[in-house]
Formats: sequence, C-alpha cells, structure tokens
Amino acid sequence: MKNIVKTIVGQLTVISALALIITSCTEDIVLPLQQTYVRLVVDGAITTDTTAHKVILSRSGDPLNQNPITYISNAKVFITDNTDTIKLTENPQKRGEYLTKPTVYGLPGHTYKLTVTDVDVNDDGIKESYTAQSTIKKINKVDSITLMYMEYSPRMKGWLVNLWGWDIGGRNYYLTKVSINDTLRTDSIKEIGKAVNAGFDGKYYPGLSVYYLSNEKLDEILYTGAKVTLELDGITEDYYNFIDGFQQEYTPKTPIFSGPSANVLTNILPKDKAVGYFAAYSVERKSVFFTGKRIGDKASNK
Repeated sequence: MKNIVKTIVGQLTVISALALIITSCTEDIVLPLQQTYVRLVVDGAITTDTTAHKVILSRSGDPLNQNPITYISNAKVFITDNTDTIKLTENPQKRGEYLTKPTVYGLPGHTYKLTVTDVDVNDDGIKESYTAQSTIKKINKVDSITLMYMEYSPRMKGWLVNLWGWDIGGRNYYLTKVSINDTLRTDSIKEIGKAVNAGFDGKYYPGLSVYYLSNEKLDEILYTGAKVTLELDGITEDYYNFIDGFQQEYTPKTPIFSGPSANVLTNILPKDKAVGYFAAYSVERKSVFFTGKRIGDKASNK
C-alpha cells in the first residue's frame, strides 16, 4: 500500500512540475526561415474553348511575403502542337499576362508545348528558357444537370448540382466548376472541385452530386430565374495531382501532427528553376434555370 501511495504521489509531483513548466513558458521564440533562390512562376492553360488563352509569368517571393509579387514583361511566349505555332502577346493593360488571339482553341488528343524564352528571372544578366507540355483529353459530354434542395441542419442548407451523362470510359480525371448567371463561383484553385471516375468507368452518371451551393455564402444563394452552369473539364492525371497537392498545402493540416509540407509538383522545365503549371484540357458545359421549387429542375440542352 505504501509503495502504491508513493507511486501516485511521485506521478502527481511529475505532472505538477510539467504543468508549472508549460504554464511558465512565456518567452517568444523566433525561428529564422532560410531564404531560397528566385524561381519563375507559371500559371497558364489552353483549352477547347474558343477564347484568348492566357499565361501569367511572375517571380517567386520570400516565405513571409515581405516582397511584393513581380510580374515578368517582355518575354517571348509560344504554344505549339505538331502543326501550329501560336504566339502570345503581352496584355498592355496587365503586366506579365500573355494572351493568344481570341480565335484560338485547342483540340482533344493534341499535346501542346509551352515555350518561354528571353527572360532573366534571377537578374544575373543571362537569358533563360523554360518549357512545359500537356495533352488535351477527350470531351466528356453531359446530358443535363439538375438542382436538388438539401437541408443538413438549420444553418446548413442549399442546393446540390447533380450531373447526368455517360462517362467516356477509361480512367478519367475532372475539374468541376460552377457559375451563376455566367459569373464563376469557383474562381480560385482552393474552391475548384476535382473528381476521378472511380466506379463509373464507361457507365452513366445518374444525377451524381458534383457541387454544393450553400445558402451561407451570399454569392451562392439562388433566386428565381438564375442560370446555373456546370463546367466539366477533362484533365490529365498529372494536372489532377497538381490541384490536389496545392489544395492540401493551402488548407490547414488536420490533425496538427500531420506530415510536413512539401513542394507542390510542377510540369515546368527545368524543375529546379520554376514552379506552377501549364495545363491543357477539354471543356463541356451545361446549364439549368432555377425555378425556386424544391425538386430537381432538369436542364435544357444548352
């Protein structure tokens, strides 16, 4: 009995000592962050849309964002496939943004190569060149979309955007984006939906929920007559992994003892001198007009 009491008293003493140490730690700890070299940052894409496709070029900053983003002007930027060379010109209204002509569109099955030359990212007086390539996947047609009201709790209610259509078969990767009255609501990488056709290889999507419009978000509240558009982008597995990696690094780690952060992959070469991604993908859209009814409203063929 005495040994048990001694043991308990000893444990309580250790716990009390630890509590005292923890609660008395008030000193600020400064962890110096190592600086790294400047890299080229690329954000660009070509799709099956007929539009002015863009590539944005900038320089990477320091970990604490003490230096503002600097965009790169006067670069030579081209996109090529096996037959055509597309020259991009810098937007005179927006430094570092390079645009194709508005009549340009990509073709499914074609591999597109981005070439960036005549840039000096690290200001050492030596001009550098960078390349990247990506292949446009087949367009996955959508029959229609519907809206279905869901009320998960008094504070969590809204509308599910449901997809109807055949999967084209094979292992496919997608991005899902939603617009209301032609204004994109998934306007950042952290909001874009991503999906793999696991379990639906060559099968029919029978009203598969692909996005949730929350009444808690002012820009997602639906009013009678609003046009809701789903965009289904057919992307490569590599681009899917880039989006997934970016979203994982952007969001807080859960639980707090999760694995350490890591660099997000890139397809820009040389990889040790650049970050970002040049994507090529197919685009399919379908719209539905909101009636206000709490049932699925089938889309017209638009």
